Amino acid sequence: MKLDFLKEGSDDCPLIRLYEFQSEEIQGLRQAFESLASGTAQHVVLERVESVDGTQLTFTRAARGRGVVQNGPQSFDVVLTTEGWDRCVGLLEPFCKPSAGYQWLCDGVGRIRFLVSCDGCW
Repeated sequence: MKLDFLKEGSDDCPLIRLYEFQSEEIQGLRQAFESLASGTAQHVVLERVESVDGTQLTFTRAARGRGVVQNGPQSFDVVLTTEGWDRCVGLLEPFCKPSAGYQWLCDGVGRIRFLVSCDGCW
């Protein structure tokens, strides 16, 4: 799984992009989102990812959803409510089996968008 931050270059920027993943990797990510939705975790660090440009990504459960929050030049935290994480769990479902396409996660919350894409395109 690859990760990067695209500050500009498209009308959809700025955005965080997760791409070129195996379905097993998305299943692991989905389980992390399930733990945030259920409250068994408050904070999850994205591990076992190839950061193309040094981008680091974490996930946090909070009372107020803020979307993707930039904490440093290449450090980001996705902050969503229980309902927001539950929605993300459902949005990842199609990628848990070999597939194609892309999905915007936490769209409409925050200034920075979050893209999950099989091949990096959208």
